Amino acid sequence: MIVNLTHKKNSIFQNIHWYLTKAAPKFPKLKYGLLLTVTMSLILLVATSGVPTLIVWGLQEQLAFPQFAGFILSICVGLGCLVAGQAIYKTWMTWENANLRMQLSVDDGEGFLNSPFEESIDTAVQKQRARSSKLGYEDDDSGVALLWPSFVDFSATLISVGVIAGLTLRIQWWSPIVIVTLTLLAGTLLVKFDRGQEKFRTSLANINFMQKYLYKEAFRLGAGKDIRLYHLRQQYHQKIAALSQQMLAVQRQLDREKIKAVWVVCLIDSGQLILLYVPLVMQVSSHHLSLPAFTFFFTLLGTLSNLVRKGATEFSQMIVANENLSVGRDYLDYAAQFITSDSEQHQLQNKAQVEKIEFRNVSYHYPNHDQKIIDDVSFVIHKNTAVALVGLNGAGKSTLVALLMGLLKPTSGTILINDQPSEAFDYHDYLGLFAPVFQESATFADTLENNITFGKTATPALEAAIRQSGLWKDVQDLPAGLQTNLTQYVDDQGMSLSGGQSQKLMLARALYQKRPVLILDEPTAALDALAESELYQHYHDLSKGTISIFISHRLASTQFADIVFFVQDGQIADAGTHQDLMKANPAYAALYYAQSQYYQEGDGMDATE
Repeated sequence: MIVNLTHKKNSIFQNIHWYLTKAAPKFPKLKYGLLLTVTMSLILLVATSGVPTLIVWGLQEQLAFPQFAGFILSICVGLGCLVAGQAIYKTWMTWENANLRMQLSVDDGEGFLNSPFEESIDTAVQKQRARSSKLGYEDDDSGVALLWPSFVDFSATLISVGVIAGLTLRIQWWSPIVIVTLTLLAGTLLVKFDRGQEKFRTSLANINFMQKYLYKEAFRLGAGKDIRLYHLRQQYHQKIAALSQQMLAVQRQLDREKIKAVWVVCLIDSGQLILLYVPLVMQVSSHHLSLPAFTFFFTLLGTLSNLVRKGATEFSQMIVANENLSVGRDYLDYAAQFITSDSEQHQLQNKAQVEKIEFRNVSYHYPNHDQKIIDDVSFVIHKNTAVALVGLNGAGKSTLVALLMGLLKPTSGTILINDQPSEAFDYHDYLGLFAPVFQESATFADTLENNITFGKTATPALEAAIRQSGLWKDVQDLPAGLQTNLTQYVDDQGMSLSGGQSQKLMLARALYQKRPVLILDEPTAALDALAESELYQHYHDLSKGTISIFISHRLASTQFADIVFFVQDGQIADAGTHQDLMKANPAYAALYYAQSQYYQEGDGMDATE
């Protein structure tokens, strides 16, 4: 069952608490950003407002130039050092924030890889994940990237406004009222503008999802031949160009909204200048205010003007960043349940023996679809049994195996291992019961040894598994043997295995794991029929002592199986030995006769043998 990832609106303080909780273990110094930023901002604001006043006062009093100049220079040097320190600290905080974002991306990936397989392949979940990462922690101008910095900056600005407003009370008591009113007005209007842009951001996230898919496919090594031979380059170019134009059009609409917001702030700023400066000039004209005092308060009010504009922008950024992070948390909070700490992770012992597998009235249909892919299937498999699942493409064979391995959950019915429901097992221990060899070879950009052992300490069983798989001679011919890097993603000198070598590698991996159930899900689909038959004979010899399940739409595996399940339309239409089905099931016999010519090495071979 697919989980519905509903959107939860979190307050700024809820998201700030979440942010600091995530940052605390690895980035504890981030929490000091607020105190340091406020302190440095206040010192800089008051000092920069006071320097012009000191200069005017010194000139008015005709102080000795060398001493006065030295004094002013010392203050300026101190301010310069403080500005440099502030810049260094902001740069450091930016990088720490970037590190946190990378950690969240790791959490995203770990949660995705550990989430139920059925959910990970659901398009709606994939789109939600893409949107969450785009708005939450992937981009430099949204979510995590902006929330804490904008919160820190806005807090510093707000406190600075309060301090400077207090200093202006002496000459214009109503200044704080004007400032607060206009700040709230500007902030409210900007938030309204930003919320109106949400539909544009959603469109950008959807376009970005499609672009990523096209880029991934365009540069996938396996697609290179098809793209060249079928002249698909132009189609890829046109689709990517069309998406780029769509993105540009949406971005232009987004920018138009931003320009409107800038005009609003400018108009509010102009109104503030008139309300604050005109009365100040009138006090100087009437000699109620000295020139140095006028300079000081003029500078303070100018600073207030900048702070109002800055605060409105920061407030708007903070609100939008908070909403974006809430979207980001939609997937992150869901994925968190699948993330385990290093101390919680355990090594699978794989000591459990599977004596019996039972499907009891198992049915399955994909989420949001009513058609049953598997319909009321029941069977029992005992230890030391080789089973062949055969049938036409789309009959439901791979779905049956996915249900057995726990990758999919039955819509109804029960799967039992040793008479225990599969749900009673620890999920990771349950997965550890199966050693699958899939049709798609999963070769990782790592050493050949790690591709088999998955980073575990190699044991003498490694060589045995490689020899049994038939890969040993190929390993001996490699320049670095087992330490040879596969693929060229991380090593320019890495080796690319042939199709046959890849299949041997997959078999060596399955044999090395020594798990009680060996599953071969059409791993020979790319081979010719005769080679497939020979390989199944080899698989059968190696799988003795386990439960082995061979899956194919071709019938090469059936003669080596103890029992054959003939799958049609999501049901087991018949079961028995190959010879039994040849005699009793016309559909099975017809399929075998249609394929039998491909398994003959020479003329005169009896198709029924």
